[in-house]
Amino acid sequence: MANTSLTPELSACAINLAAAFAQSQKIVSAKARIGLFYQNQEATDLFRKVSEYGEELRNKQMAGMQPSEEEIAKFDDMRKAVVANPLCTGFLEARQEIDEMLATVNQYLCMAIDNGCAPTDEEVAAVMSQQMSSCSCGCHGDGGCEGNCENCDGSCHEEGHECCHGKDGEGCCHKH
Repeated sequence: MANTSLTPELSACAINLAAAFAQSQKIVSAKARIGLFYQNQEATDLFRKVSEYGEELRNKQMAGMQPSEEEIAKFDDMRKAVVANPLCTGFLEARQEIDEMLATVNQYLCMAIDNGCAPTDEEVAAVMSQQMSSCSCGCHGDGGCEGNCENCDGSCHEEGHECCHGKDGEGCCHKH
């Protein structure tokens, strides 16, 4: 047994859960879409460029300078090109699916620790639904959406929100 902070019983459960995830058709499919994206230089370059430009504009804004209309238009055009690329959207959707699955498992674990017993599917669904409804684009009201921007098209400009893309380019909405 590896030297971990888990008891042997918890380690066995973690190994079983990891194996179930690895063999899940949903995970296998998501990994395939992610792989296709990374194998396509054009898609990865496009994604990298829009991420870098978005970061550049965010840094400019954080420094107190507003991006020009031309810069915003350029970013919107770049973002539209990413959305129009099926490999890019496949990548984003696959990452979102995996993130949602991991968030669900984490919710089960957190609730079990907090409550001292395993939650029911309904209890987890209710808590996650409540968290998701705290912001129109999927954030949890704590400043981040944890990768879940199902309804965010990358231009979330609703009052109190801005859309951004993390270092790896994943879309997310943050409350400000």
